[in-house]
Amino acid sequence: MSYKYIVEQQTENHYVLPRNGDMKVEVHAFLSASLLERTDEALWQQAVHSASYEGVIGVYLMPDTHLGYGIPVGGVVVTEGTIIQSGSGYDISCGVVYMQTPLHARDVQDWDRRARWVDEVERRVATGLGDHRPELAPRVKHRQIESILRYGAKALGVSADLCERQYIPIPEDIDLDKIPRAHERCAHQLGSVGGGNHFIEMQVDAADGSVWVMIHCGSRGYGWHTADHFFHAGAKLRGLPRNRREQSYLYADEPLGESYWAHHNSAANFAIANRHCIVEGVQAALRDVYQAEGKVYYEISHNLVQEETLVLPDGSTKRGFVHRKGATRAFPAGHPDLVDTCWEKTGHPCLIPGSMLTGAAILFPLQGALNSGCSVNHGSGRMLGRGEAKRELSVLHDDIDREMKTIMRSFDGVEITGIVGNTERTPLDECGHVYKDLDEVLAVLENEGIARVERRLYPVANIKGTD
Repeated sequence: MSYKYIVEQQTENHYVLPRNGDMKVEVHAFLSASLLERTDEALWQQAVHSASYEGVIGVYLMPDTHLGYGIPVGGVVVTEGTIIQSGSGYDISCGVVYMQTPLHARDVQDWDRRARWVDEVERRVATGLGDHRPELAPRVKHRQIESILRYGAKALGVSADLCERQYIPIPEDIDLDKIPRAHERCAHQLGSVGGGNHFIEMQVDAADGSVWVMIHCGSRGYGWHTADHFFHAGAKLRGLPRNRREQSYLYADEPLGESYWAHHNSAANFAIANRHCIVEGVQAALRDVYQAEGKVYYEISHNLVQEETLVLPDGSTKRGFVHRKGATRAFPAGHPDLVDTCWEKTGHPCLIPGSMLTGAAILFPLQGALNSGCSVNHGSGRMLGRGEAKRELSVLHDDIDREMKTIMRSFDGVEITGIVGNTERTPLDECGHVYKDLDEVLAVLENEGIARVERRLYPVANIKGTD
């Protein structure tokens, strides 16, 4: 059966895949006609599988969705009583922190000064795979790690107003040294970006010329080894072969489920702290190069399972597990879980990276988010896999490098040329050409009343975590 072609259109940007076979619920997809056309059948088959897990009560696809492992990237799965490890995958709590600076576009116009800022950040923040630490990176003591794994940003003294959550509580009797390969990486990798699509980026708001810094990274080796351990354990418990381990799930009240939930949350706490540790290195570079002091605006994850208050269509509420695999939490004003926070009357910010060419955005949820599992996209969404991008775009590498160096944009009347990078050549698997059009993705959310775009920002300097 071809699931893509039985999808039913509800509104201009809202499609529904009806229940079929073992599906517990229908799948709601928020896409433009063009984005829908570019989806492939494998994505819809994965969506059907996501809707067939035990305990599923809701499945949603965001406009940046594409094929993932177990659950589509850009997928949201809501459950009662079950936890699906693919809902946060291997990079548990990958996410973003935004820093706002007092600088204006005119202050970062000079290429050489931006290049110096890139160098100064790299002297303080490790990028790429492995455990190396640059010369000015702070050394982390092993005794600090236990506090960070349990209390996340709170252990660093970061205000709760600046975080999606300071930390996720963990039972006191849980031994977090249970997975040695995970635990031993913590002290070496805290405050590091990692590889893949992770980055630190200086961006400028197109409208007012304000300068921001986005940090995008996750739980590093601790999260990866934690996820891998429980994927194998979950597959064994559910009777799945090793090559299908990403399809395993756990009951929240069974021993393995309780253990996974505690370790998953400790990885989330590590990721939160990791992003805020990187902030310190970025701050020092801003002071050295621009004599400016930035401040954290907000921090949020987009690869996480969270226990939340669910607002049902009749207005009633209940608790459930919300799995956002490459999707961002989006609580609108008045959501029960925002009561007594500084975001209660506005909804909290949603921080959306796009690509190293076409930039990022800050959104605020609207009441329509209640129809999307209180979720929005986490980026613009890949069109090409990493290997595919390297093969197909290699003949264009010179043109892509030239584009990054010569692209000119105007910010509040100030023209800035080029995007300074820390790599000799533009990574083909992360260049702008492998991603969907972020503005098309964002337009879906605005058209459906799910979120509004508060700021649209574009990169002027990018520090990649090269593999």
